[in-house]
Amino acid sequence: MNINKIREDFFPITKSYKFLDTANHSPPCVPVQEAIRGYLLDWDRLDRRGDLRTLETIESWAKLVGCSPDEACYQPNTSSGLSVVAETLRLKRGDNVIINDLENPANQIPWLAQQSKGVEIRIIRGKGGFVHFDDVEKAVDDDTKVIAISQVEWMTGARHDLREFADIAHEHGGYLVVDGIQAAGAVEVDVKQDKVDFYANGAYKWLLGCSGAGFLYVKKDHAAAMDPPLWGYRAVEKHSLEKRELKPTAKKFELGEPSYLSTVGTKAAIDMMLKIGQKNIEKQVLKLSQRLYDGLSYLGSNVVSPQDKKYRAGIITFNTKNNQETANALKEAGFYLSIRAAGIRVSTDFFNTKEEVDKLLEIVQKQGV
Repeated sequence: MNINKIREDFFPITKSYKFLDTANHSPPCVPVQEAIRGYLLDWDRLDRRGDLRTLETIESWAKLVGCSPDEACYQPNTSSGLSVVAETLRLKRGDNVIINDLENPANQIPWLAQQSKGVEIRIIRGKGGFVHFDDVEKAVDDDTKVIAISQVEWMTGARHDLREFADIAHEHGGYLVVDGIQAAGAVEVDVKQDKVDFYANGAYKWLLGCSGAGFLYVKKDHAAAMDPPLWGYRAVEKHSLEKRELKPTAKKFELGEPSYLSTVGTKAAIDMMLKIGQKNIEKQVLKLSQRLYDGLSYLGSNVVSPQDKKYRAGIITFNTKNNQETANALKEAGFYLSIRAAGIRVSTDFFNTKEEVDKLLEIVQKQGV
């Protein structure tokens, strides 16, 4: 993988900024921009073919996460996908759901809302930046219907072993519901191998796509057996005023017209990453995040992300003696990153370089840890 060529051809922003903020929002990407411009020209020619292109985008995403296209559907964002799942399961009094305090609100609020139905919400407290399996295992019983967790946590960058959470959920007759927005596109994802039941994923972060596009994986058996809480025209295969027939696949969870511009742009980004290869991308992401973690540890910084590298992905979060001053110094030096409640959050993507990481460490050292 030629990083310099990738930066030159696809990410011109790297000439002006040290962009280390994919966990917040993807940077401008040439294939995405070109695809959207092309779509606008086709629209001018009355040749949008939006529905076909949306299907093609879903097919590309399905390849990325390891599922059948029939098990994937369009959603406008991660939150929508998770909310659809929460309502589709039709939880009731006596059921319980396991969430944790490290989750983004997108994977907390849909479950907390189930409390109005008498559903018990059991909250696991993260330790050392990640959710410990033993703590979840102790909380699970035969009334547990859902374990909801992120593959990679948004604050700490903790990367969870989905398979072990799936196994314990299934052992008790429950489901594993995963927020994948900080994982897919950064690390390899295989929803089949990990026995995931539902996987929601927005496009505007590590997929390098656009706001307004997202996806939901629904395991084939679940899609056939479950009906959506809301019906839209895209969910229906046959329709008349007297009778409606839902689609038999995950597409039954779609509602109305997608954001075609967003899906077209997102397909271009996913196809670019599929061509580069997820193994190559993950290798670069992890190499850079390890370099950053090691450097911060050497400097004596308070690193929030997990110490064990098997629990890490592309996000490293840390604290200095004054986070705002450090962030300001980094911004003045051309860095683009985020401050979150847990600390300064850095996202190392495959288009980043070790020189950028080293420069960041140099500035952090000057500011003091």
